Amino acid sequence: MDISEDRLEKMQRNRNDDSNLNKKQKKTRDSVRKTGDEFEISDLENHIRTYISHNKGGKWELIKAPATDMDGKVKKCYVEEGCSLHLHIYSSNGIFPPPYSQDSAIGVIIGVGNLGKSLERRNPDRMGTYLSRDGGITWAEVRKGSHIYEIGDHGGLIVMAPNLQPTREVYYTFDEGKSWHTLEISQVPIDVTNIIIEPNSISQEFVVYGIYFDDETTEPVGAVITLDFKDLHEPQCKGADRPGDADSDYELWTPYDGRHGDTKCFLGHQITYVRRKQNS
Repeated sequence: MDISEDRLEKMQRNRNDDSNLNKKQKKTRDSVRKTGDEFEISDLENHIRTYISHNKGGKWELIKAPATDMDGKVKKCYVEEGCSLHLHIYSSNGIFPPPYSQDSAIGVIIGVGNLGKSLERRNPDRMGTYLSRDGGITWAEVRKGSHIYEIGDHGGLIVMAPNLQPTREVYYTFDEGKSWHTLEISQVPIDVTNIIIEPNSISQEFVVYGIYFDDETTEPVGAVITLDFKDLHEPQCKGADRPGDADSDYELWTPYDGRHGDTKCFLGHQITYVRRKQNS
């Protein structure tokens, strides 16, 4: 909200007016002013950390880092040593996508972040795109760098595109990030703004939109591209009536954070979902 100059001057006069302050209030004010004068915004930015709760805010914990990166390289990042996974949330001013999930893709969460003692905001090279398939308890790096993403086909299809540099391609996976395929969508590099799908995220049709710059006029031009993956003819999943069997493409999954052993009690009750296996 913009504040006029006269209002700012009035606020400053009121701030400097000692007539209504007792000795203790003056001492407290002077202490706060001193702390504020010495405080730098960079101090705050260098100490942003991400916590997660699995009991509606009753307990908050740092997010355990994956043991390896997407290339299998061991990452020695342990919460006990002050190192964890930090994700960009809505406070990143739209530069980085926030964590994302859909009701139709049970347990799947995607986010952009980094490993370390705090959140990196100025070093994109250290960032990665991470995915959890158990509601945020464990995470895996699925792409290097920051990406915009969308979930389709009940979680059976995920589409991503780089969002910090122009691209001609998108990436898609049928196994929740274990393997990726590349699809060229444009002959000119596009700054991808977003990837969207119908509200229930059960379709295999996506819309990618963004801008590119005309070579002659150097003016930005809007771009909208539709993607239809139905014609890839992926094998139809089988065994929905036998989830958990070796020859079924479906599994039973009960969300829990491990605090109650094998009882798998979560928020006071047990819920079991049928969902597609990651490798199906």
